Amino acid sequence: VPVHTVAIIGTTDEQVADPENLRIESWEVALMLAEADKLVPRFSQSRILRAWAGVRPLYQEGFHGDSRDVTRSLALLDHKERDGVAGFLTITGGKWTTFRLMAEKTMDQACRHLGVERPCTTGQTPVPGMEQGHYWLGHRLHEVEGERLQGELVCECELVTRAMVENAARRNPTVTLDDLRRDVRLGMGPCQGGFCTYRAVGILHEIARESHPDAYVLESEADAEVWETAYMQSPALSSQGESITEHAGPGEEARPRQARPTRSPAIDRLSPMSNPSLLLRDFLQERWKGVLPILWGRQLRQERLDQLIYLAVMNADHLPGPEVESPMSDFYRFDTTPDPLPAAEGLDQEGGGA
Repeated sequence: VPVHTVAIIGTTDEQVADPENLRIESWEVALMLAEADKLVPRFSQSRILRAWAGVRPLYQEGFHGDSRDVTRSLALLDHKERDGVAGFLTITGGKWTTFRLMAEKTMDQACRHLGVERPCTTGQTPVPGMEQGHYWLGHRLHEVEGERLQGELVCECELVTRAMVENAARRNPTVTLDDLRRDVRLGMGPCQGGFCTYRAVGILHEIARESHPDAYVLESEADAEVWETAYMQSPALSSQGESITEHAGPGEEARPRQARPTRSPAIDRLSPMSNPSLLLRDFLQERWKGVLPILWGRQLRQERLDQLIYLAVMNADHLPGPEVESPMSDFYRFDTTPDPLPAAEGLDQEGGGA
């Protein structure tokens, strides 16, 4: 399926024991690529950017067979008729492509219970924000070349400009990097956020400072110097609240100074919105999870470069924020034990799955 600048293939269909603990197996990736080669010769030789998985509920009351034989249709359960519990509806099953039909059937049933006679209009009402969702493959290239915006590029892979990031951030004051990924495809290209993440988070931080300047003011002039010095030492020390020792002159005692100044209480360092370090770490962690199952060839080299940028140069897993555990602490420590499921099974011919 072509989607913007990439193609998506899949899916496999396997039962999962825990929807919060999904693992993409190597045999699943190999199976999908082998099937794709049958349709498009040498498809598997393309650059594979990432793999992802999700859980969908399959509901068929009384069914105990293979999950591939379970209906993919939606199911609306009225618990008054089913269990004698009034005022309780459950909508389950279905797919992302049928979510509006699911909403319509649920609301129609709820209206019947409430005695409301009003037609559901979800089938004719555009999804909010769709006016910003039109995509033409050559549009961004035209903008960059025609308006000479090369110097304003934030993401070279997807030709995301600074203006796109700023507009998205101003439309949504609580925007995260993952929101930008969905909105303007930030980090969706071959580098998977390697070159654009630190640029985008810097822009969001600038916008936040412009919008709430008082919240970012240090409480004294003396604090400014300390804050600057804190950033000159190892981020790991800075994040642990180590003190900085001033160099003593002849006959003087060295005296420690606090590494982190007191900032305005308006800054909530636990919130990703006001902590660019968290924005960056959370986004990189999510990008890494999708790349892990397909680490070979060019993408492996790309991830090695990303590792050098963020872990070796930026020390991103020890950025300031001692009260928050870094999501990147286990950046390269995932359980990669192969699952015993055979490679000959698991292909979902209908196109949905885990």
